[in-house]
Amino acid sequence: MSAIKTTIRITEANAAAIEMALKAVNGRATTHAYTHYSEIEALAAAAEAKLEAIGLPKAQRANAQWEETSGSAVSNSYAKKAFSRAATIVRLQRRPSGWLLLSASATTIGASGGGKGVLILNAEQDAEAVRRLRAGYSVMAAS
Repeated sequence: MSAIKTTIRITEANAAAIEMALKAVNGRATTHAYTHYSEIEALAAAAEAKLEAIGLPKAQRANAQWEETSGSAVSNSYAKKAFSRAATIVRLQRRPSGWLLLSASATTIGASGGGKGVLILNAEQDAEAVRRLRAGYSVMAAS
């Protein structure tokens, strides 16, 4: 499995560099792998929307990360035959000025599938997100 570590800013101006990095990782795999700048740009937008949804202020978003695996689950009828698909795992990092592509690596997915992203926060970001969540509800006194 191939992997790269990099710090490419996710902007239209860097589209060719991002696609070159993805091609280096994926080789000939294209169907279920990330291959286009627009896919990575969409992941950055989804990650930003997630930060917005949890109420994290823009000033505290730096260094949050997003990791996602491309593709989708292999259907059970194929998965039982140990069928898998080539896919890509990418990790993005939020900086004060926007999102960066930190790493990309080739992987295989089976019945557990891809198409899943996870937001990764540091301890301070987690505490702020929890504080904002708790500010939005009350707990009833035990009766």
